[in-house]
Amino acid sequence: MSLFLWGNTKMSSVFLFALKRLYVFSAVVVMLAALGCFELCYAAEGHASFASLLAGGLSPVGLGGYHSTPARFADPSYGLSYYWMDEVEETSWNMSLEFGNHDHRVGAFVAYLSMDSLYRNLYSELSYARSWNRFVIGASYGVDMEWIPGGDFWARHRFKGALDYRWREIHLAGMLSGYTDEGVSPMVGVHWISDESIAAFAECDFDYLYIGTVFRWKFAEISSSYRFPDFAVALQLSFEISRYGISFARGFKHNSIAWNGLHVTRWLKDERRKIN
Repeated sequence: MSLFLWGNTKMSSVFLFALKRLYVFSAVVVMLAALGCFELCYAAEGHASFASLLAGGLSPVGLGGYHSTPARFADPSYGLSYYWMDEVEETSWNMSLEFGNHDHRVGAFVAYLSMDSLYRNLYSELSYARSWNRFVIGASYGVDMEWIPGGDFWARHRFKGALDYRWREIHLAGMLSGYTDEGVSPMVGVHWISDESIAAFAECDFDYLYIGTVFRWKFAEISSSYRFPDFAVALQLSFEISRYGISFARGFKHNSIAWNGLHVTRWLKDERRKIN
């Protein structure tokens, strides 16, 4: 009898594992179908709030995310991303878009986070940036709605203000962000972009130091970032063909649960924005 129960338990575990993988695969198919293609592509930056910084929140280009600066040069595009954590039922769907020209950039970011059946979060953000040849200034406003299914609901307001100054291949950036019921959080950083094939950055929020590198080839890109202290690392592999892209990211934190991210992106112009 005990052997029979053990067998049933084992089969149930295998079934649940397969069901979870099928759910993730279905999410991939849905996101790719939403873009109307199965082309390879480059990553969106629409990071979930629980994911460590990867591409660098103060990067001068890229789709917006929870951690990112609004002071960016416009590169019209849109993207979807899905994040999930290992061992716990915490997931996040994210959508980012931006449009603009040489002088203006308007962006939007929406993220839906679910934690088991205990907690839900919907975060929406709008941003605007005004750019010149060497200087960008931007601001954003976000609404963070949180609720417990069948229970309490509350909302908060979040603001960001940022700037970016370009000197040759170097970008110096700073950002202030925070909720109206909390204090302001500063972040400063420097990004080095060489012919847009090699990039490196260092950013600091006065609690942690983030260091990262990006290596780009014709159709592929590898990104990595590291956080000190309370060590964390994030890696991302991306592919790009024409105006489409896809990437997979994975992050690890010291004494914490790892997270995963899948991104799909479509750019709206044949020629990408050159920032150097």
